[in-house]
Amino acid sequence: MRWMIGILVAAGTLHAQQIMPVGIVRGSVISAAGGSLSVRRADGAVYDCSYDRLTLFQRNHWPIRSSDLSGGEPVEILADRKTAVPCYVRMLSIVYVIPAPRRAPKRETWVPHGYLFYSGLVVASDGSLFTIKTSDGPRTLRLRADTHYTDATEALINKHVFVRAGRDQLGKLEAYQVMWGGILTVP
Repeated sequence: MRWMIGILVAAGTLHAQQIMPVGIVRGSVISAAGGSLSVRRADGAVYDCSYDRLTLFQRNHWPIRSSDLSGGEPVEILADRKTAVPCYVRMLSIVYVIPAPRRAPKRETWVPHGYLFYSGLVVASDGSLFTIKTSDGPRTLRLRADTHYTDATEALINKHVFVRAGRDQLGKLEAYQVMWGGILTVP
């Protein structure tokens, strides 16, 4: 009775696994040991094939050993027929799916970039406006709520500044970024 159960299990196993067709087969590795390779295709079909020391295994176009394979890795196999062997693996290449390129993150609908640049000495400043003396004369700029500073805690009066600015909808100058600093001395 035990041998009948063994025959039924062996017949079920042989029926589930098929001989790999000749040509290129894509799938994922189930097992690779002792000269036998099992691969599952995307449609669920399981194929068996044999390999030997002449079979080329590669990952990223570099040769590897068959023992470096692990279950579940996506592979591309070049299968062939050989005398006395119904299926023979000539080459097995591990393939990786290249992810689609990421899209650039969306920007806010209207982000000012500043197309005007001023450099000069701050001569007047109150909460929302400041005036700089440039080579072309004084310029008064409005400070926005989102204006970026190098250090917003310092007073701007008598500082040499560099300003990235633009015009608002009414045509008035507004500062997007105010930068200042000093030349570092090397000890």
